[in-house]
Amino acid sequence: MSETEVELRWMLTLKEIGSHDYTFELITLDHRMVKADNMGYIEIHKVVSQLQKALNEITFTVDKQGTLLRVKNLEQIKERWEDVKAETIEYNKANTSLVELFKIQDEAFEKVGGVDAMVKAMEFFDIYLNNIYGRDFFGRIKKNIPNLFRSGLIPFALGYDGNKSPDAENIYTIKVDGYPNIVAENHLKDLYGGFPISDFDALKPVYLYNAQYNIDLLSGFIIDGEVNFSEAINDKFGGEVHYKIRLYE
Repeated sequence: MSETEVELRWMLTLKEIGSHDYTFELITLDHRMVKADNMGYIEIHKVVSQLQKALNEITFTVDKQGTLLRVKNLEQIKERWEDVKAETIEYNKANTSLVELFKIQDEAFEKVGGVDAMVKAMEFFDIYLNNIYGRDFFGRIKKNIPNLFRSGLIPFALGYDGNKSPDAENIYTIKVDGYPNIVAENHLKDLYGGFPISDFDALKPVYLYNAQYNIDLLSGFIIDGEVNFSEAINDKFGGEVHYKIRLYE
């Protein structure tokens, strides 16, 4: 069993309030591995951190539910990508696999909607916004959550409940409970086909998801929170991830 810890620091600025949407600037201040007991994870993190430099400054517009509508600084992101690519390849000339990886990413940047899709896939939207704004908390929504191995999506129904905190003035607490839907056998093959699993018909993975947020009613920003997800495929494969959210003063 291995364990890693990564710290992400964002600076989020509300730039514009529209009649039906909001425009934000999101700057990634830091993306560092705090703890790791597996050298493979350390090397992967270095590559991922380098690739994500192109997305370190994003101006985007979301609707009142936090759904991404458009990325406003597309050209700036594409220019930064070219700089990141040139710098990384220059310092890693002998690494042919890295060059191939950049070719794959090039395709994503060049196709229509590619940058928007990469921005939407950032943890910020699933962990920070997470459908907690501008909606009725006494109900469920359908949401596909990426599995731990990023080999596919797990269908969930998420139940939301929100109330004013009894312990602190101007604090609103939101709780989220996830209810996984049944995953079909062909979906399981897509998710775990790379693992040494022979009988997909007998495979019964267990998924758990929950979250809690404390929001400042005056500013609308999250004071603190956490998101937890676990994935148990069988007695040999599985894992869990825990996100801790904290407001920096």
